[in-house]
Amino acid sequence: MSLHLRAGVRFTVFLSLGLSNVCSTRSQTKYWVYFIDKGPVATEGNTAFMKGSPAYEHARVIVQPRALVRRSKVLPNESLLDAADLPVYRPYIDEVRGTGGVPARESRWLNAASFWLSREQIERARTLPCVQKVEPVVVFHGRKLEFREEDIRSFGKATAIDYGASFAQEQMINVPALHTAGITGHGVLIGMLDTGFRWRTHEALRGLKVVAEHDFIFNDDVTANQVSDRSDQDFHGTLTLSLVSGYVPGILVSPAFNASFILGKTEDVRSETRVEEDNWEAAIEWMEASGVDVVSSSLGYDIFDDGTGYTWAHGDFNGRTSVTAKAAARAALLGVVVCNAMGNEGNGDGITGTLITPADADSIISVGAVSFTRELAGFSSTGPTSDGRIKPDVVAPGVRGMICAVPPNSYTTTIDGTSLATPMVAGAAALLLAARPELTPVQVRDILRSTADTIDIVHFPIRPNNFTGWGLVNAFNAALSFGPIFSDTVAARVVNSQSVVSTIIVSRFGLKTSTVMLHYAVGPDTNFLALSMSLDSSMFFLTSGQYSATIPQVPQGTPVRFIIEASDSGGHAYQSPAQITESVWQLQYGMEGARRISTTLQNIPEGYALYQNYPNPFNTQTIIEYDVPAREYVSLKVYNVVGQEIATLVSGIHDAGTKFHKPFDAKNLPSGVFFYRLATPSFTITKKMVLIR
Repeated sequence: MSLHLRAGVRFTVFLSLGLSNVCSTRSQTKYWVYFIDKGPVATEGNTAFMKGSPAYEHARVIVQPRALVRRSKVLPNESLLDAADLPVYRPYIDEVRGTGGVPARESRWLNAASFWLSREQIERARTLPCVQKVEPVVVFHGRKLEFREEDIRSFGKATAIDYGASFAQEQMINVPALHTAGITGHGVLIGMLDTGFRWRTHEALRGLKVVAEHDFIFNDDVTANQVSDRSDQDFHGTLTLSLVSGYVPGILVSPAFNASFILGKTEDVRSETRVEEDNWEAAIEWMEASGVDVVSSSLGYDIFDDGTGYTWAHGDFNGRTSVTAKAAARAALLGVVVCNAMGNEGNGDGITGTLITPADADSIISVGAVSFTRELAGFSSTGPTSDGRIKPDVVAPGVRGMICAVPPNSYTTTIDGTSLATPMVAGAAALLLAARPELTPVQVRDILRSTADTIDIVHFPIRPNNFTGWGLVNAFNAALSFGPIFSDTVAARVVNSQSVVSTIIVSRFGLKTSTVMLHYAVGPDTNFLALSMSLDSSMFFLTSGQYSATIPQVPQGTPVRFIIEASDSGGHAYQSPAQITESVWQLQYGMEGARRISTTLQNIPEGYALYQNYPNPFNTQTIIEYDVPAREYVSLKVYNVVGQEIATLVSGIHDAGTKFHKPFDAKNLPSGVFFYRLATPSFTITKKMVLIR
């Protein structure tokens, strides 16, 4: 596996994937074991996935409501879940374990699990009736990353936001214009797959909104360096995360600094010898089920030193062969915008590809690197795929001179590689979804392609081509393609004791000022009243800019719900919040600030609740349900009878909602009584459950 980053001279970085806290013997190698089906619950005929069926309800526990909303953009409502969402059937895992194999990772999507197996165990596993096939987990051998770090404190061109030294890289893809329009990634969930993240301590990242993180090396929720890690373990991940989310005015301001994040630590750098693909696949499954909108990955696989792996000559880079390409393609099929680095294997001839996988996957955005002078970087991998598709899709800056965060709390400009370009494009995609959350992955990819700036390639001038794809990303032009865009938050201020609402609306087609309206309802009233908004100041185009309206006087503290709509001369109409979010804005009259709330009020409970787990007693797996009436910090933990913590099921800021499902797997626990506790800053409740083997 190669990490697509360079330092000083061209170093391709190869990292090793951890052993999932399992030590194998010298005689064992990691293999994928594929199974014939998902067990009895998934083989009940045509009714297996009807709503209310055991299979459907089991899958619904795993796939979170946010993921189902995202899936609804690309799938019919009756097909949001399928057998690939079910876990691998536990008795099949146990049968392979019975051969002496040591399990490492499970994949719902592949209906497979990776195991450490000896030659004899492989042959025994192949004879099991539940096993379809056994194949090696791809392994790569590589060398250590080398880099220099510097403390950068230079300042760049002055704008509404002081980008400092990062202005050039943001301006390259036209991000500052979207920031000026009030679009900063609010409401978008971005997943990062990398080596680890020192986000709590670095000044550019410590304000990050992280909703979940998981270490797939040590199987815990700490993605920063731990005692067993090498000192530079979280270097690369911190760097890539900073390029999509960093925010320190005067130094580094990245595209989607106001988004939320889910972090997966998947690559182990300790041995400098082995890298495997199963952690990457497990991480993207977890992120998709958690409701992620965009995934950024600067990792990939190609030819391996032991003679195994994927090669262009053998047709492996067709988007259908590698495990990671299959996983990336399924994530895209389920509504996730996947951005992956092309690799640092050098420019090809446009006929034979040098790209890595999963950059070959269909329906994802594969990213190459260019210089600040808009020239293709000499290290940037090129297409086509083995089946003749054009790659990359787009390019972005990825050369020395870009400012990046380095743990523990410094910066560097000496790094280059497609690792740098990929999070820039992921950030642009997140801004596009913040402005237009209804867009599908293919629509995001296609609009980033069609609005990209041309990059001149003398020896291959046709566009698109296998060197720079469709061109250099232009985030602002992409966002304006569909008509009006609104700032992703609204301002509510108090003037003379009255509430004044303001937002920025932009359209290159020319807004019709008479159509810019605020529709509001006071208190519990369901009748919305219309109020014209006026243009305070123009920006970008004559009728684009900040629009405001004063809501007529009502008692202070009264909740006021509202939406804003506008049309342009191109026949496009839009509203804020977007209809797909099923939400409205709400303010408390006479008070500063507004927030977005759900219009599906029946899903907001009156108070906290923790329900009895089911089944109870249980054997191995059970479900815990709970209600949360308001967005705040929530903890859900499991304890044994002496008060020792066994598992943390939930820990972090939690949205409001009812009947949240959380599975608990007790496969490694003995029979006995256990307790589960729901806790918030203002509420705690504990219930008992019984495990019987």
